[in-house]
Amino acid sequence: MSELAFFAINLDRSPHRWAEIQRLFGAMPWPLERVAAVDVRNPDEVLAVRGQKLDMPPNGIGWNPLRNRMFALVEEACFASHMLALKAFLASGHDHAVILEDDAVPLDGFAETMRRLLASGIAFDIVKMEGIVRSGGRLSLPVADLGAAKLVRSLRPSSGGAGYLVTRKAAGQLLARAGKLAVPVDDFISNAGLHGCDVMHTSPWLIAQAGADTTMGDLRTPHRHVKRRDPFHFLQQGLVRGRLRIQLWLNAMHSPMSLFGLYRAPWSPVDVGQQMRRLAVRA
Repeated sequence: MSELAFFAINLDRSPHRWAEIQRLFGAMPWPLERVAAVDVRNPDEVLAVRGQKLDMPPNGIGWNPLRNRMFALVEEACFASHMLALKAFLASGHDHAVILEDDAVPLDGFAETMRRLLASGIAFDIVKMEGIVRSGGRLSLPVADLGAAKLVRSLRPSSGGAGYLVTRKAAGQLLARAGKLAVPVDDFISNAGLHGCDVMHTSPWLIAQAGADTTMGDLRTPHRHVKRRDPFHFLQQGLVRGRLRIQLWLNAMHSPMSLFGLYRAPWSPVDVGQQMRRLAVRA
């Protein structure tokens, strides 16, 4: 049994995206497994994974206090698919898994950094390898130099769930703590205060999203405008975000002395656009 395996989430109606994942990750020295995503076009199948209900018909699962907006069925489909990927990992017997969405692209140094991290003996729960591509950096505390990237604890993490490394212990904890939380899965993975796992990041990112057309169609955008702008919900959002930020800082700073190592870690490779174009040309 391999120490590591990739579990890629893919809709049955997107075989071309699975083929691209096979091209990009299939030649690496770790097994690649496909996890069939639940499809928002089949609401009952989506809702059954976490026992959810449409409390805000026609497409609303509930209220997302973190973003102060409706939590939509399309977001639940993504969350549920990640839960299925974690279950597939735990059923496999592998020690570690990289959970991938099917538009994930490995950047330069990905495979070598994975080897170094797994051989380092560093204790970790979750290592996020993808986030919003942007210039500049984020305040972080260094953990280890892995060659093409550094391992850091971020004081200002980016959401993003297209690629993250997880241990068996952490996968079990994510499944146990997910419950019926009405937040996007990338926010859930990124916030230690929501699941209690130790979250680290690679700096810069080692995985990017290809930017392919979303398989969620026109269902992603409308729910973002269903907001509650009254003082109560603004206060609720502030309290939720404040609590999670404090828990994030406590997770990152294991001792007051660690603050002396604080620095601005880069978000993305400076040549991420060139890398993406080079990979596309090889297709």
